[in-house]
Amino acid sequence: MRIAYISYEHPLGIAGGGIGTYLGQIAKVMTDRGHQVEVFTGHLELSETITFDNYTIHRIQAKGAKEFRERVVEPFKMQHTIQPFDIIESGEYGADALLVKKTIPGIPLTVKLHTPTFLVSRLNGRHFGAFQKVLFLLKCLRKGIVQKPFWIYDKNVDPEFELFQLAETLSSPSNSLKAIINQEWNSNREIAVVPLPFKPSEALLAIPLVKRNPGKIIICFVGKLEVRKGVMVLIKAIPEVVKFSENVMFRFIGEPLQSPVKGLNMQEYIEQELQPYSINLEFTGKQPALKIPDLIADCQICVFPSLWENFPNVCLEAMAAGKAVIGTNNGGMADMITHGKNGILVSPKSSQQLAKAILDTVAGVYDVESIGKEARKRILDGYNPNLIGQLTEGLYIETINKKERSRLSLTA
Repeated sequence: MRIAYISYEHPLGIAGGGIGTYLGQIAKVMTDRGHQVEVFTGHLELSETITFDNYTIHRIQAKGAKEFRERVVEPFKMQHTIQPFDIIESGEYGADALLVKKTIPGIPLTVKLHTPTFLVSRLNGRHFGAFQKVLFLLKCLRKGIVQKPFWIYDKNVDPEFELFQLAETLSSPSNSLKAIINQEWNSNREIAVVPLPFKPSEALLAIPLVKRNPGKIIICFVGKLEVRKGVMVLIKAIPEVVKFSENVMFRFIGEPLQSPVKGLNMQEYIEQELQPYSINLEFTGKQPALKIPDLIADCQICVFPSLWENFPNVCLEAMAAGKAVIGTNNGGMADMITHGKNGILVSPKSSQQLAKAILDTVAGVYDVESIGKEARKRILDGYNPNLIGQLTEGLYIETINKKERSRLSLTA
């Protein structure tokens, strides 16, 4: 197959987060399976075509996702004219392929769900004050127009929902996101559950499996320091943990984003809120992916208390490193973790459950050595590129066949 991936994010374009990581992985997986792959991605400064890992990357200069969505159309049309693509894959987030699909409707499209913008905003607690709402209403009144308030989500004006509707097939990495999308978008469309591929680096697999440590216990949080990652829950849990186990160090690895207090980023907010526990805190700031193995190598526990998470790559990394992972039970981590066997699951927003899970793990209620061993096995067996490559290949074939059946029915 000749496959086109359209994504604003890619490790050699806009680095971004999980979406970019996935694009780098799936492009390599499908190339290794013998398919011809081209990636169309954004870049803040460059517009050029390069070859990487035996596939082609078209970098398109764009200052943001919306500009990329518009600018990707012509380069894609040019490549499609030279040699037609069999299929496009794009994520729903940012609706990157929307204008390409509307321009060339005959090309089969599969949409990989990641996390829609409306859900990201909701998880981060984005809200609008009374002043903003009144100002909007006064402007509408002055202009004599009736307009739906901007703070109320309307899927019918959401380009991500529009792209979702245009796709021949849909897939989600987790059962949780599948259920959310079907409910929020009132959809009865079939959504396949296809996990993301994950090939642990040699550095992760070289980390010895975690052992019980009678000395200082290092507990790592990896990810952006933001509300939706459960940072506020962890802040409340830390005093309870330190009260019963002073010999712990909480290491925060990630970029601090906006905190609930204007003018303070999340690291500054944590330091302010947990000032009495400063000796138990460590911050590394944003780190390149290659440094993560070294930063988690000496930790015993990794905590990911996300309010909701689709399919966190950092959880896969920590499990592959053989760490005792504590995650939340309402998102993609519930697909990865069997509670008590290869990790520990707690309810989101519950600082009490999180503190208890950490203390129980420190105290030996959970066998960290067995959990670490089973965690690594789960990742190697369940998310290896060969297995996910086969599932993805099958989805692409189904997408192409579905488009062909649709075309034949229209010409019959």
